[in-house]
Amino acid sequence: MKIAIMGAGAVGSYYGAIFKKYGFDVTLITRGKHYEQINKNGLNVKSFWGDFNLKIPCFNDVKNLKSFDLIFLTTKLYSNNQSIKDLKNISNSKTIIITIQNGVSSHIEIYKEIESKNIIPAATYIEAEIPTPGVVLQKGSNVTIEMGEINGEISKRIKEIKNIFSAEELTINISKNILSTLWKKMIIVGSFGTIMSSFRLSFLDLINSNYGEDILLETMKEILSVGIADGIDLSDVDINQNILDLKKDPESMTSSMQNDLNSGKPLEIDNILGYVVKLSKKYNIPTPYSTTLVASLDKFKKG
Repeated sequence: MKIAIMGAGAVGSYYGAIFKKYGFDVTLITRGKHYEQINKNGLNVKSFWGDFNLKIPCFNDVKNLKSFDLIFLTTKLYSNNQSIKDLKNISNSKTIIITIQNGVSSHIEIYKEIESKNIIPAATYIEAEIPTPGVVLQKGSNVTIEMGEINGEISKRIKEIKNIFSAEELTINISKNILSTLWKKMIIVGSFGTIMSSFRLSFLDLINSNYGEDILLETMKEILSVGIADGIDLSDVDINQNILDLKKDPESMTSSMQNDLNSGKPLEIDNILGYVVKLSKKYNIPTPYSTTLVASLDKFKKG
């Protein structure tokens, strides 16, 4: 099985490294200094389970690549216009594409160009960053990919992917309602990641500030309300429990948006909490906390 990781930043590089470590034929597609350092010195992984270095094929474009059997799409959402074109160049009618991206609608964008039967939407839960090019730092013992067929079927291919790729360093779960799964992640990432970025605070400093936890709670409530209005089953969501879970290991909590902000990179704000605000207007739901947070980052969204 030939596997490509398209958009191999921190998350994609980590997953590619784990797959390669267990003997899979993996190719990373990334750019810039990260690409240069991986080709020069290999990929260095510092993780909860130990550190290692491995040589792994890495390319900064797709023009000389043939089609793959399985593609993990881990690009930033604002890159989807180009990513979808690249996907078409390295896939065929049998290629399975697993979308490991933030937000709740990336698979819908891809449906416009690639047959929906080839797409498996997924959410991931991982704390990872690139401290220096060529190095991935993964924190904490929770590394999970939750994926599911859009129709809720527990298909043969989903079960095979779970059985093949599950490892000590990676848990794969099957979702019977992937849209609900994506919105549950949106409630978490769309709130704390955006707040940390807007306030320029670590998660620990945020929850220890005078009103940080209150703002986190109210933002989560707004996202929950919009998701329900959009027809998503979120009846089992417990926002207070979500916050308690986040507070269990506050020092390991990082935000990819905050990392991008600090690095002067574009932000995914329009596709994450900004998408919620857009939907809130459609359903006439007040979202003062979310709207304020999105507005505070608007001038930084292009880097």
